Amino acid sequence: MEKLLFIFGMLIIGLMSNLLEAQTQWSPQTNPLVNGTLLGKLQFVSPTEGWISADKGDLLHTTNAGATWNRVVPFPNDTVFSMSDPSITMSWVNQTHGWKINWFGSSLNDAHGAVIHKTTDGGVTWGKKVLSTSVGDMGMQVQFVDNNHGWPRIYNSRNGTFSTMRSTDGGNNWSPIASGGMFYFVDVNNGWAVGMTVSGIPAIEHTINGGIDWSVQYTDTAGKFGRIQFTDLNNGWVVGDNSNILKTTNGGSNWTQITNTGISSGSKSKCVYFLNANTGWIGTNVPNPQGDQRFILYTNNGGSSWTMQNPQISGPVFSIFFWDANNGWFTGDQCVQNCNGPDSLRVEAGVIGHTTNGGATEVEKSNNSIPSRYVLSQNYPNPFNPSTSISFKLSTSSFVSLKIFDLLGREVSTIVSEQLLAGSHVREWNANGMPGGVYFYRLQAGSTTETKKLVLLK
Repeated sequence: MEKLLFIFGMLIIGLMSNLLEAQTQWSPQTNPLVNGTLLGKLQFVSPTEGWISADKGDLLHTTNAGATWNRVVPFPNDTVFSMSDPSITMSWVNQTHGWKINWFGSSLNDAHGAVIHKTTDGGVTWGKKVLSTSVGDMGMQVQFVDNNHGWPRIYNSRNGTFSTMRSTDGGNNWSPIASGGMFYFVDVNNGWAVGMTVSGIPAIEHTINGGIDWSVQYTDTAGKFGRIQFTDLNNGWVVGDNSNILKTTNGGSNWTQITNTGISSGSKSKCVYFLNANTGWIGTNVPNPQGDQRFILYTNNGGSSWTMQNPQISGPVFSIFFWDANNGWFTGDQCVQNCNGPDSLRVEAGVIGHTTNGGATEVEKSNNSIPSRYVLSQNYPNPFNPSTSISFKLSTSSFVSLKIFDLLGREVSTIVSEQLLAGSHVREWNANGMPGGVYFYRLQAGSTTETKKLVLLK
């Protein structure tokens, strides 16, 4: 018995040593809010000071790059709510001036008016401006480009209509303008929006007069557009459903479909953040019957090549922000209770990730996105309970089989059995219902077969 325990202990030590080589370069930061509160828009106003919007009207604030996050409640006596997905409910133009849009009510079904909270002293004090009191009105988006010029967007859940307004005096007064989709402005005049045409076709629109008028630049029936960002008047990105990723280098006169990311056709991207025309990150997923795999796509050459980063969360990445090419953060969603039960019983929690090297692993930093050989990495975390991620790289497009076996060599789960593109891939094994112990996972791709051990602790 003592010999068996010794062997088992040495196995765990060996697996943990392998883990140090395989683990992600995204580190978790502590969310002080209770489970059931999701986190949305993320933005830093200096290398160390940042803000996060939460869905119950709260804000999180840090002055030490996220080592600690503190809860901020602008108006404790107001019952308000806001969206975490899409993460577009907060806007800061500098360290002093920030805005957060919410709606009155306690949930999606209890919306009865839109309200904006505003600070001009870095969050020390807050004021508010009620935009509407109509039943069903939900404050969905706010963006300012300077201390005075900004736009809010309101959705009425009762009749399915949107309305947009504009302010030129910091939000003291608002004027209605034409309602495009979810927008992104680079200055007081030039903006783009993603939405639908009157016939229901996904479209990208453009304005040159601050949103008073919009013109359609691009339509595409492939899938709904979700988020949009421009780094300047020429370079912009749009992401959405069905692996839809688009790029422009001429202000939207032409849009190019990006098809070399390695994600599958059913992938849905929920956020995009580019520092400049070349360096950017996209929060996305790869659908899987056993649970979608969550990734952050990274490029430093304008999308000519990509690497997949694994943020180690079960839910979507909602927002990404980088201060420079190395220092960045994301917010996302993680299931923490009843994860295999019906949606009505699932308990979610907002998560925060941080990196100081662009999110790249050591392997990603030293190699191209397409490896020269097949690579099977040690699973992470290991030991684990109940889920673990298995990473592998393909040098060519191959039919891939990834299976789990017990100590007797019996197959207990098939993780992958499909044709995959060359590049980096990550799959999750959820071992709920399996007894604790040692298992093996085997990758077969092309003429390569490789097996590694993993440990399920119960």
